[in-house]
Amino acid sequence: MAAAGNWSRLTPAAASVAEAAEEALPGTPGWQVGSTAGRRPGLDAFADQVSVRPGDPVQLFISSTTATVRLRALRIGDYAGVGARQVWAGTATAAAQPAAVVDDGVVPGAGGLRGTHLVRAPWAATTTVATAGWPEGHYLLRLDAGAASRYVPLTVRSATGKGRVVVMSAPLTWQAYNSWGGASLYGDERTRAVLAQAASFDRPYSDGFGSGRFLTYDSPLSSAVQGMRLPVAWVTDLDLARHPDLLDGAAALVVGGHAEYWTAGLRDTVEKAVARGTNLAAFGANTAYWRVRLAGDRAIVTTKSARLDPLATTDPHGATARFRDAPAARPEELLTGMRYDCFPAQADWVVSDATWWGYAGTGLQDGQRLKGLVGPEADRVYPSAERPTPEQVVAYVKYPCGGRGATAHSGVYWVAPSGAGVFVAGTMRWPCALDVVECRDVPGAEDRRLVRQVTRTIVMGFGEPKAGLRHPAVENVARFWLPTRSTTGAS
Repeated sequence: MAAAGNWSRLTPAAASVAEAAEEALPGTPGWQVGSTAGRRPGLDAFADQVSVRPGDPVQLFISSTTATVRLRALRIGDYAGVGARQVWAGTATAAAQPAAVVDDGVVPGAGGLRGTHLVRAPWAATTTVATAGWPEGHYLLRLDAGAASRYVPLTVRSATGKGRVVVMSAPLTWQAYNSWGGASLYGDERTRAVLAQAASFDRPYSDGFGSGRFLTYDSPLSSAVQGMRLPVAWVTDLDLARHPDLLDGAAALVVGGHAEYWTAGLRDTVEKAVARGTNLAAFGANTAYWRVRLAGDRAIVTTKSARLDPLATTDPHGATARFRDAPAARPEELLTGMRYDCFPAQADWVVSDATWWGYAGTGLQDGQRLKGLVGPEADRVYPSAERPTPEQVVAYVKYPCGGRGATAHSGVYWVAPSGAGVFVAGTMRWPCALDVVECRDVPGAEDRRLVRQVTRTIVMGFGEPKAGLRHPAVENVARFWLPTRSTTGAS
């Protein structure tokens, strides 16, 4: 077997052996940051890159009121249910760093846009960590200083996805919601965050004890897929936006519970891969909803309205708006088969076609409910000319959307002309059924077991390209109440 960190050089078969060997190693109990330590002030940190190749250095920027900071690198995986394995440990000497600064000037890549309220941490680098010997994968760096603890997310990325199941995390979306320093791409009455039009990676994450939204929406899929012992490639959405060749020849792309913000280039890359036969499994909702633009190497820009984007006339393909909006409208159902339709959503997953191959071996029957699995955002099919066919609705329930009228949730499976199979869960809560550590609302134990089994069936079935040739979709959209227009104000 190749040395740890060199999996990209292996054949897919050898890579699956390497994954199995890694999975057989003992996990590290007690690796999680507790809520008390995670909220205690006096410690914050971020890395200079969202991903590195094995052996590449990563710089950490740490602000700490305690001089000695303990560092640990935790590779996320199943590890017999433990959830992570420590692959490295060290220490750093840190000090308190300056407060956040706000840049309302011109941001590179913003097309002359001003007033973006870009927040960054003007910190000096604290230490450099070498990643030699670290296996490819999604990681959390855990920092402990005195009684305070924090995470820093990092991916040790693969060099190729050829013949592999590619697992993508979503830092573009984590960053959109990041309010560290007082601004996010939303604004927030609770945190008093200001609405910004640009977000910098040069700052810590405000949520997830520094992990962003990784633990809630991405790590459960990482753990589940590693436990299947397939040949896997590990990347971020930012990697795929910058290096489209990472999906060349990939068997499948696995996307987590909330990958809402995509660049136009990322959307192009994934659509082209599906058109070549790469399967797509999106275990979430609101996927590929907002179109953003990279601003240099360390920031993203979105005006959320093309009329506010100075580049909308010269670069309509990359205009920062919803993908479904003009100019160059590309409704999300062209990729996912569905549209985002409701927040807040709260409903059961209701089996609507138990003959679907993804339910094989579960014993699930039509009308059977997996309690509370749908929410807090949910998608549904819009029966329009844009949707793909054949498309099979495998879950369906009608429910009230936050007092704004009735709508429906649907989970779908469809097959592209290339033979690629596409599954989209249409609910952000799917990962919560795989790992309950970070989710407030989760299904019961038996329902979680069923979700884990369906997840395994899908991913294993997607382990070879063009799964739709082996598992055809049965067109059934016309059976269901699915209005062509929004009933919730989401379109």
